[in-house]
Amino acid sequence: MDDGDIRIGSAEREQALAALAEHHAAGRLDANVYEDRRGRATDAVVRRDLTELFVDLPEPRPKPEQAALSRPSAGEVQPAAPGSARARTARALVGLSPFIAVALFLWTGRWWWFLLIPALAVIARNFDD
Repeated sequence: MDDGDIRIGSAEREQALAALAEHHAAGRLDANVYEDRRGRATDAVVRRDLTELFVDLPEPRPKPEQAALSRPSAGEVQPAAPGSARARTARALVGLSPFIAVALFLWTGRWWWFLLIPALAVIARNFDD
């Protein structure tokens, strides 16, 4: 497999967007070309998609090994992946929280159960990053 066929992630796309912004600020790309390349960088799937954007530009260029260095180390706590069971459970609780709050309000007569809705949303946000 050619290196150009290797799939890229968000870190590589962000690195390319930052490099394009530098070239735009330096006057190497006009507004239309910059916006076009920004869109193409955002939609990039493989390395080749990004390298094509920098063929006619000097440094800075995105470097695959630099993007790999920006990943969190093994010792860092990583949030749940959006499709993980924890994230799905958190989203389900947020979706159900208004119904739970209404039921608890009707059962107890206490209004502060409605504070459960934003509280669960804040907690669930930590699982969804």
